[in-house]
Amino acid sequence: MKANTILSRLEKLASEKRVNKNTSAYKLVMAACKNGSDVIRPCWTSGSGRFCSNMDYTADVCRLLDALRVQYVRGNDAPRGGLPGNFIQIKHLEA
Repeated sequence: MKANTILSRLEKLASEKRVNKNTSAYKLVMAACKNGSDVIRPCWTSGSGRFCSNMDYTADVCRLLDALRVQYVRGNDAPRGGLPGNFIQIKHLEA
């Protein structure tokens, strides 16, 4: 699937008020399509020291890609399966 097709579907969902443009899932999918990257890393850490926590948006990104009718693969490449190893790979992404 072409990145332009995903971007146009994303804009259509946003104009129909079915998805909010301020969500992290929207921003992650938009950035992946604009950069031409087929891998999305939906987890990162927030805070520092004992106030550090993992922010996980895997389910949100998957829900958005399902609404866009985009094929993807979920996986984890961390050695012990931690959250920062989560990835979502969009199948057949063309620039």
